[in-house]
Amino acid sequence: MAFITELVQNLENNIKQFEADFPSTGFEKSDLKQHPDITLLTCADSRMPATIFGPIFNRIFSVENIGNQYENNAGSVLYGLLHLKTPLLIIAGHTDCGAIKGALSDFSNEPLPIKRELSSLRNVLEDIKKTTTLPTSEAEDIQITKLAELNLDRQINNVLTNEEVNSLVTENQLLILGVMADLHNIYQNGYGKIYISNYNGVNNIETIKYKLPKTFNQSRIKRLS
Repeated sequence: MAFITELVQNLENNIKQFEADFPSTGFEKSDLKQHPDITLLTCADSRMPATIFGPIFNRIFSVENIGNQYENNAGSVLYGLLHLKTPLLIIAGHTDCGAIKGALSDFSNEPLPIKRELSSLRNVLEDIKKTTTLPTSEAEDIQITKLAELNLDRQINNVLTNEEVNSLVTENQLLILGVMADLHNIYQNGYGKIYISNYNGVNNIETIKYKLPKTFNQSRIKRLS
């Protein structure tokens, strides 16, 4: 019970901090409406905060689920793109993704809602394995990271099947980025590093480097798969 009391007290402290920091003046200037710049589809993992991409309030329209799956929250993602008209969609995955591990395991005893989420992800991963050769001799953490990258590719491709979204991308009104968070130094450049692995459905590193502004940190454009 003491632990619960501490959690609730911390919650109260965090609420007070939000209230104290609330940007009333700026919010009033925006007519008290939301005007986000980014629609974010990210894995719900607690190690993947939306703050990776900067301040959240009235900037990031955030959608989360296990495995950063588009179809599971397509309506929310499309609302951000087609109604809020954010010019940037980020789909973010990460190393050591528990959803990917879970989808590759026996989840038959899980509650039905969890089985549904893992089943849809398993279908994606099985399709990836049919079309991509992944060396079985590699360490598990490398394999999981590669699958996370390839899952990002598939989720972006799924978004692009929507004709309105595809038109926005073609007309340069929308940019879609696939982003990987290296929480475990799998890419050998340090813990917590963020990498771009996909640009509007393109996963070739050299092409992405060419398309992104030259001022963008080129070492941040990287993938293992």
